[in-house]
Amino acid sequence: MSNASDHVYGELRRRLMAGSFLPGERLREEHIAAEMSVSRTPVRNAIERLIADGLVTREERRGAVVLGWQDRDIDEAFELRMLLEPYAAGLAASHASDAQIEELERLNQSMQDAVRSTAADRVQQVQQLNNQFHHKLLEAAQSARVRTMVENLLDMPIIIGSFYFYGDDDMLRSVEHHRQIIAALQARDAECASLAVRFHLAATHLLFRNHRKGKAQPAAAE
Repeated sequence: MSNASDHVYGELRRRLMAGSFLPGERLREEHIAAEMSVSRTPVRNAIERLIADGLVTREERRGAVVLGWQDRDIDEAFELRMLLEPYAAGLAASHASDAQIEELERLNQSMQDAVRSTAADRVQQVQQLNNQFHHKLLEAAQSARVRTMVENLLDMPIIIGSFYFYGDDDMLRSVEHHRQIIAALQARDAECASLAVRFHLAATHLLFRNHRKGKAQPAAAE
């Protein structure tokens, strides 16, 4: 994938996360290409990746169209996570194996390394590692029922892509929250683990909400 396509993809995804495009709005290749000073080919490639991500769809007569993620949908996803994931973390404090806790440490260290790297795809790396961390935490709870209930929330495209508007300080703060969760698991303290996850998700939700309400601007104005 070319650097131009990666750049367009990252920028469009950041805007989608910020709510800069309205649900149902068309993504016009020619306008995006002119704005970003690239040809239409990398724009077309980037849009195909966004379709695969579940953030954009292609309609027969209208072309690429932004899928609707309302603030209510996002708030509901976070609220459900804040009900279920702290409970899962409490279970993990009691049931996680030493190997599972070590895997969480490894993922979190890799996440920190990705934040501090200069790789062109470092945000994508951070996003993927964060998602893996939360999935592994669910596995460590060793409850198939809880895991089934929460996994779909973790894999919502709008949630997965949130790191595209995080700054370095935000990403490192997330790494530190993960450290606190791991420390609670190592201490086998279910209450502390539950509180650590609840705080982490509440802080993430606040960041997400403030960004969408305070920073989002129409794409044409950027």
